Amino acid sequence: MVDISQVAIPILSGASIWAFAGKRHKLGFICGLCGQPFWLYSTFTGQLWGMFAVSLWFTGNYIRGLLNHRDT
Repeated sequence: MVDISQVAIPILSGASIWAFAGKRHKLGFICGLCGQPFWLYSTFTGQLWGMFAVSLWFTGNYIRGLLNHRDT
């Protein structure tokens, strides 16, 4: 059976990059943030500690970006 995170990660990450490239920053941050629980779960359960740390960093920056673009 396919782990849902392996489906959600490319869809949400791809949507995030697509939105950023189209200058829809708020949507990009939202899509990216929605994908982070799947990244965190996958990297934690796979004991990929470097990637887990990077995922935490991305999570914080998606939140930061969303807060900075909340009025746009």
